[in-house]
Amino acid sequence: MNDAADAEIRPRFRSLAESDIALKGPNDYVTEADKKAEIFLTKRLREIIDAPVVGEEATAANPSLPDLLADASAAWVVDPVDGTYHFVHGSETYAVMVAYMKAGVAQAGWILHPETGDLYIGVRGEGSTLNGEPIVPRVVGDELSGGRTLGNLRGVASARYVEAEKRDALEAGQLQLGEIATPRMCAGWDYADLLLGNTDYLLFSRTHPWDHAPGAAIVREAGFTVRRLDGSEYLPGVAGPALLTAPDALWDDVAAALAVHDRISN
Repeated sequence: MNDAADAEIRPRFRSLAESDIALKGPNDYVTEADKKAEIFLTKRLREIIDAPVVGEEATAANPSLPDLLADASAAWVVDPVDGTYHFVHGSETYAVMVAYMKAGVAQAGWILHPETGDLYIGVRGEGSTLNGEPIVPRVVGDELSGGRTLGNLRGVASARYVEAEKRDALEAGQLQLGEIATPRMCAGWDYADLLLGNTDYLLFSRTHPWDHAPGAAIVREAGFTVRRLDGSEYLPGVAGPALLTAPDALWDDVAAALAVHDRISN
């Protein structure tokens, strides 16, 4: 990942020409860095394990590509530049993300913040690390480190893709839990905030596999539950309701307080 960032991403940071930038939709950017880094990572990952690679940019060209994640015995998931909006506007809050999947489940995840050098890794059953140091789970019993409990949590709910009439109800539910934090609009930094204790739970209404498979693999190893709002397991290749990530001991209570099961869906 560092090689891809050094070769194809960082040299273009704050140096993009107008011809290097295109729009896929409103504020949905794609750049030459996205395209070149995905090609670089696809080649490198297949040299490690020769399995299909589901990348964000490859999916833009072939929307059926993520369908193979549900049944493939092995697969890679790649977001070459997560937070491209920030990258285009010169903010360091972008990320490179990779997940390795087996039989539909994210087994390992990597999140790199190229401008800081921070690298988060999680491997199923082996824990998670930040720059090689173990990430210690933040929950002791029903209490988070720092004494934060249900009622004084700090949560992020990305409401960009939530129907307008449901947003007020969602905010009311969040206020019952405590403080509302501002989404980064970059999953690779939102999941890092969770691991660092800057936030306590995350709710995403849009759940593309490249945005969430890497983070899910990492935070699960640090004491967080990642489930769909209907209580089902998060499987990146299977569509479903919105995705709630919260501390293991508090997930049910957070979901109940938000009362989001019938308010938010994919």
